[in-house]
Parts: sequence; C-alpha cells; structure tokens
Amino acid sequence: MKEKALLVISFGTSYAQTRERTIGAIERKLAERFPDRDVRRAWTSSFIIRKVAKAEGLAIDTPEEALEKLADAGVTDVIVQPTHLSDGYENRRMLGIVRTFADRFERIAVGRPLLDNEEDRARVAQIMRTLCRGDEALLLMGHGSEKHPVPVYEQLQDSLASAGADNVFVGTVEGTPAFEDAKALLEQSGYRKVILAPLMIVAGDHAVNDLAGDAPDSWQKQLEAVGYTTEVILAGLGEYEEIQDMFAEHAEHAEKI
Repeated sequence: MKEKALLVISFGTSYAQTRERTIGAIERKLAERFPDRDVRRAWTSSFIIRKVAKAEGLAIDTPEEALEKLADAGVTDVIVQPTHLSDGYENRRMLGIVRTFADRFERIAVGRPLLDNEEDRARVAQIMRTLCRGDEALLLMGHGSEKHPVPVYEQLQDSLASAGADNVFVGTVEGTPAFEDAKALLEQSGYRKVILAPLMIVAGDHAVNDLAGDAPDSWQKQLEAVGYTTEVILAGLGEYEEIQDMFAEHAEHAEKI
C-alpha cells in the first residue's frame, strides 16, 4: 500500500459496459497522471452500490468506507477527485463526508467538479461543439434536479452563446432548463437536423431511455414527431479524452481541506 492515494468519487452506474468506458476511463487517466498514488474508487449512490452488488457481485465502497480503509491502511496523503458535473447536492454531500476525515490524514485535498467555473464551461462547450457539423444542431441532455437545482446548465448555455455556438442547446431531465425550453430555442434557430447527446458523465438509463428510447416521450421521438431528422450519440462525457484530462488537471490543483 502506498502512503499516498487518490480517491475517485462518482455517483455510480449499473450499466457495466459504459461504466468502464466512462468512470473506469477517468480512473485510468488519473492513475496514469498520478503514478505515485494508489487510485481507489467510491460511489455516492448507495442504491446503485446495492444494485451492482446484487446483479454482478461487485463490491463498491461508499466514500466513508473508502476513506476509512485508507486511514486504517496508514495512508497519509489523499487527493479526492469527484467525477461530478457541478457543485450540486451530491458534491456538497461528498465534501461534508471528506471533512469528517480531515484529522485522519496528514493531508487531504479535493479537486473541483467538471463544470466548476467559466473556464471549465468554455472548454466543455468547445469539446461538445465538435460533435455537430455546420448544418446540424446539437441538443445536450443534462440530468438536472428539481429538489436541488444548480445554475450550471443555464451557465453552460450562456458559455455556448458566448462562444458563438448558436446551434447547441442544453436541456435537463429534471429541473431547468427543461426539454421544452431547449426545444423552443431549437425551433427558433431554424435547424432541422439534430444530434442528441447526453451531458452526463455516464450514458446510462436517462440516455438510453429518456434521450433515445423507443417510447413516444423520449426526446428523440418527440423531435421526430414534429419533423426533425435526428441522430443519437450515446457517449457519456467520461468517454472523451479531453474530459478525462480536465479531471486530471482538477486533481492536480486539488485544494487542501
């Protein structure tokens, strides 16, 4: 066991194949960038942890369990890097857990979530713009939250506008901007060909069903019903190497708790 560790904390996913292409890929990138650290995994969703344990026999630690194991093993220096999109409810809850372990290590530092500031949002906006060509619009599906709303999706839309991306639109499954808000902007733009892609680290249940499902209320089917030509890119943000690099950079600039 190394004296230094890097704990990668994600929400989690029960989609095994996309898990390794997203969460696993981010973890591998971090291991590559931090060869002196023991890289560990933890998930914040106890529901998904239980589901994966039952379906696959795979044991995933909660953040508390992972930090307890690192402390018991004599690790002295820990970087915690979340794969969260923003400083929303899950990230703030994670920070609260990490702070309770501050006196168990000589040093514990935390990296920023993906879309933490304007520079981050501008970089992600540029990465996502490359998915569409000049005659196509891009509609991104974020998760959002009705209970714990965060302004990051509206801020990303503003970043896209500032970058001159008048053909890229952001909607969320829950909260604002809603699908109808993004659809209204799409209608105003005049584009008739639309690429749909998840604005989520993992292309899981929401991407497979709410974005691209066969049911008439999926975003794809709703757009096709009013005459749009659609294409779906079922790739989570974690699959893009540029996004993986951003998480690595955030870990490099982690701030001590």
